[in-house]
Amino acid sequence: MNYTKIKTWIIGLNKIFWRSILALGIPISISAVFGIPIPKTLSLIVSTFTLEYLAVPVGIGLGLNPVFVLITVTSAALSVVLLLLEIFDTVGEKSRWVSNFLSKSREKAQRSKIIRKYGMYGLVPAVSFLGFYVCPAIAWIFGWRRDYAVMLIIAGFAIISTIMLLASIGILGFISG
Repeated sequence: MNYTKIKTWIIGLNKIFWRSILALGIPISISAVFGIPIPKTLSLIVSTFTLEYLAVPVGIGLGLNPVFVLITVTSAALSVVLLLLEIFDTVGEKSRWVSNFLSKSREKAQRSKIIRKYGMYGLVPAVSFLGFYVCPAIAWIFGWRRDYAVMLIIAGFAIISTIMLLASIGILGFISG
């Protein structure tokens, strides 16, 4: 039995586990401190996993504080981005096929005029069209610097979430008169 391989996989899975805790830990801690109902917080987190930035109107509809909604959806998005990058790294290190795919994709990316022109900064608007599940894969495939890519993805997500928040508050304010 190859204990080194097992140990490497366990370390990778451990990192994945702690990244996923981020999605729950921050919002639930804030809920507990400020007396926000935890079932509503969990509903918002699950909505973020499924609807991405479209979960913002769900949080507003649940009667949650707008700032708390932004913190919760952003925390969930950050955990997904970090989790996906960790999964990609773990699989990329272990699979020869994935490593070959990665090197071929990076070669093609270098020939793309759009990617050369906008590069990693294209992640900011891309989040609103492709979502926070696709953008980490793009950043990983092209080998962009992880810390910048994560910041740009989350910045794009925060921008579109803020727009959704303002629209939701405006619409709900208009409906309630």
